[in-house]
Amino acid sequence: MPPREEFSTKGLEGAPSNDIGWHFRTPVPNAKGNIVCKLCGKVVKGGITRFKEHIAHKTGNVTPCPNVTGVIRESMMNILKESNKKKIDKKRRKDEFLSQLREEEDEHEEFIDEVSAIRQATREKGRSSHGSAREYHRERTSKSISSESEFTLRGAIPELVKSKSSKQPKVNDPFLKSFRRKIEVGQGVKLPTPYEVSGVYLETEYQRVRDWVNELKTHWKELGATLMCDDVSSVHSRDAEFYYSLLDSVVEEIEENYIVQIVTDNEVAMKAAGKKLLLKRKHQYWTSCVAHYLDLCLEDIEKKPSVAKVLDEAKKLEEITRQKQGLREMFNSKEFKESKWGQQKLGPAYEAKKIVLGKDFWKKANDLIKVYEPLGKVFRLVDSDEKPTMSFIYEAIDRAK
Repeated sequence: MPPREEFSTKGLEGAPSNDIGWHFRTPVPNAKGNIVCKLCGKVVKGGITRFKEHIAHKTGNVTPCPNVTGVIRESMMNILKESNKKKIDKKRRKDEFLSQLREEEDEHEEFIDEVSAIRQATREKGRSSHGSAREYHRERTSKSISSESEFTLRGAIPELVKSKSSKQPKVNDPFLKSFRRKIEVGQGVKLPTPYEVSGVYLETEYQRVRDWVNELKTHWKELGATLMCDDVSSVHSRDAEFYYSLLDSVVEEIEENYIVQIVTDNEVAMKAAGKKLLLKRKHQYWTSCVAHYLDLCLEDIEKKPSVAKVLDEAKKLEEITRQKQGLREMFNSKEFKESKWGQQKLGPAYEAKKIVLGKDFWKKANDLIKVYEPLGKVFRLVDSDEKPTMSFIYEAIDRAK
């Protein structure tokens, strides 16, 4: 018989919870956390967990109960082990989840550390090679730069231009690589002209991307590929025929038997192109983006007046809770107390002061935020374009529940 059925506490009078430890205890009046063991009469301090260790003969924190039977002792020890295992598992899952959320912050710190290390190494190299900073500077500016080194640096600038929209440079970001190449080559290299960026170095960048794609092709035979097509902002109109031709040409290039599925945006033209592509390629599977579907559904829900009103009130409530400390300081300030509003005993100002300086409003506000804040975090994770969310989204949903 399972332990919790053997020592059922359902309906046990005075028990604050269904924890089976309460089956063998008597609380000490006016002494919170103190429990009297029904089996041996010992007063155990430290709460219900410490008391269960007393029953289970778990050494280290409390003396064992001399009157407990072997069956009860063994069952209680199993319950403690089960509880401890759940705590460890919960902590592990929490740590893994938080680790995912801190990834971007860690990458940013690594970026700062690496830039600092490069700068320090450059300074030390300059000192050891030329004796003083002034001699080093004079030596470097007068020294001619090889054409190969100059091409390396100037070729890095288009990468910097291309990645200028990055919110935060990562360790392996082209933004950082451009700085690294500048440090390696040194001073004396001029920036490329717009013509060189769009002409000379564009061909080099194109070939680099082609080489990268060719590396990916080696994995398609084993793993397959998902073809994804998103809408691109442009002054030119993109119709269904354009997207159809684009998708068909890419399928032809990749080879149809390597493609697992085709995923497109939910734009009308893209959906029409996807359906038309299936008429030509009978063995392909096309679907529209589920994440975009959810975005569209949520946008439509938000437009409903009743929902929009609730969302607006929730935003106001969250903003007020952020300003809790400032509001309390304002109502307790000398300036407010001496003002005509602070001296009122009735009216809106007096009621507002009572609410802000009281505890009831803040408790209820925090309870409401605890309900919708986890959902908001999950939505932000799903909508993020920074990295794939599949590895941790199920854990996020589970924690939100």
